[in-house]
Amino acid sequence: MSSRLPPLDPRKSPWKRGDVCTLGFEKNGFVLDYTVEYLEVRWMGNEGVERIPAEDIDNLLRVAHADSPSADGTKTNLETLEALESLSRIQNAVSDRMKAVKNENEKRELDALIKRSFGPQCTFDRKHTDLLFDLAIDPQRVSWYWKLRERWHRFVHHH
Repeated sequence: MSSRLPPLDPRKSPWKRGDVCTLGFEKNGFVLDYTVEYLEVRWMGNEGVERIPAEDIDNLLRVAHADSPSADGTKTNLETLEALESLSRIQNAVSDRMKAVKNENEKRELDALIKRSFGPQCTFDRKHTDLLFDLAIDPQRVSWYWKLRERWHRFVHHH
């Protein structure tokens, strides 16, 4: 992070991915993309992503640069945006997987896999947390061999 940041005025310093902006102090968000035709913003909360046409960009106020420290000071605004995007992908994957659950037994198995992935209680689970999560969320990404190994482990260790 530089000691002298460029001005917040977009006419003097162009928009960048990770910049923090506000629309009338009602909505706050991160810039995802900027072209001469539009500015794409990911709004905080459940507001989603909006593509703002060039003629409306002047209604936005940049409040922080992408490479400025985030609100908690532990990373930059761009790093915060990237973490938020990663969490959103996980949330969407879990939501999609839950829609495919057919019955309560399958839901219990899915919950158990996620619990084992995030709170491993044995050496096997600690060693394979990523594969357990993949098995729960996107089983097609996991080989049949590993699925068999996990079932055998579950049978032997009563998970």
